[in-house]
Amino acid sequence: MKNKKVKNKGDDKIAIIFAQGEILYGEGGPDVIGQGIINKAIIKARDDEKVKAIVLRVNSPGGSALTSDIIWREVELAKEKKPVLVSMGNVAASGGYYIAAGADKIFAEPTTITGSIGVFGT
Repeated sequence: MKNKKVKNKGDDKIAIIFAQGEILYGEGGPDVIGQGIINKAIIKARDDEKVKAIVLRVNSPGGSALTSDIIWREVELAKEKKPVLVSMGNVAASGGYYIAAGADKIFAEPTTITGSIGVFGT
């Protein structure tokens, strides 16, 4: 169907937030999860009445326990207003697992490497 157009028939949205990379204290960036960018995105989605659910895509080996806890708390607060779902990527271990644990539901592939804080090390 060459010229088929998709029409937006409603105002309801689902927010997808990508948490990709090592978890480090600070603002964060494209390949670093920081509480700054992630929490701003969660708060924006939580407070937007058109957003009916939040999907947090986690692909992280972990990192800072403090930053993970700060993000986890924001997930908990968002969950009070709307459903929060986590989609795990290739890795959601340590702090990546921790930020996912607060969600209403977690989806992972059979090949996703996941586990709690302190399980993985070099």
